[in-house]
Amino acid sequence: MSSSPNDTQSDPTWQTAWAWVRRQHAGEGALDAAASAELAQWLAADPAHRKTYAEAARLWLLVGLVPPAHDVPSPDAEDAAR
Repeated sequence: MSSSPNDTQSDPTWQTAWAWVRRQHAGEGALDAAASAELAQWLAADPAHRKTYAEAARLWLLVGLVPPAHDVPSPDAEDAAR
């Protein structure tokens, strides 16, 4: 992404894109027909929407690939195992 974290927090396009990505991945992950139509309309309204949505979706994917902190052994645990 080309923006700093502080820029994205105040950017309404980023906030909307991030909300859509979270909404798609909450629960079952599928949007109903009305929500899908609303998302499609928002994406079509401005090329920046589609670009920002793609960035938000990429961020969601990358965050999902990072293991939770409790799954990563601490350096102390590795030393104790030796």
